[in-house]
Amino acid sequence: MANVNHSTLTDPYLHEPKGIGSAGTGTVYVADGAGSGTWLEKTRFIGAYIAFDSVTPAYQHSCTTSDTILDPSFSIADSNGFSGEAIPNARLKYTGTENINVQIIFTISAKQVSGGDKDIEWSLWKNGVELGGSRVVRTTPSGSWGSSSVYSFTELVTNDYLEVKVKAEANCTIDVASAFMSIMGSAH
Repeated sequence: MANVNHSTLTDPYLHEPKGIGSAGTGTVYVADGAGSGTWLEKTRFIGAYIAFDSVTPAYQHSCTTSDTILDPSFSIADSNGFSGEAIPNARLKYTGTENINVQIIFTISAKQVSGGDKDIEWSLWKNGVELGGSRVVRTTPSGSWGSSSVYSFTELVTNDYLEVKVKAEANCTIDVASAFMSIMGSAH
């Protein structure tokens, strides 16, 4: 039998990639385009929420005319490669080891506690920098619940963190009935 390098084999003669015997459950082989590759997690995700309570809202936030970090106690619904942190404030931190591209979805139900209508803005931030295109605004009347949704795409590396910030056209207080933040991604 002739000595043949695996790198010269054509498609009908290829077999499972090296390392299949020790590859973790749910991992996928990602080729590097140079005849090799790496076993990586198929998906990374987290779902974090503020439990619904429209009678005695679990979280109240004092809005100013500057962006302030939304700082509730998030409950984690499910996670793979992320953690929820409370210090120095509420944030979701990526703890996986591979670089990933993610979609972020944040939905919140809130109302202004008192006073006239106010425009309330919500935005997503990565490592203290606003994610372009993620800012939304909603006119929020006093005593009337409404929902806002914020979306973004970005790349994450180990220890990157995501936060939600809020600001209003004038100082006011908002009650939060519920919120959910979902981050889904995969290696590239």
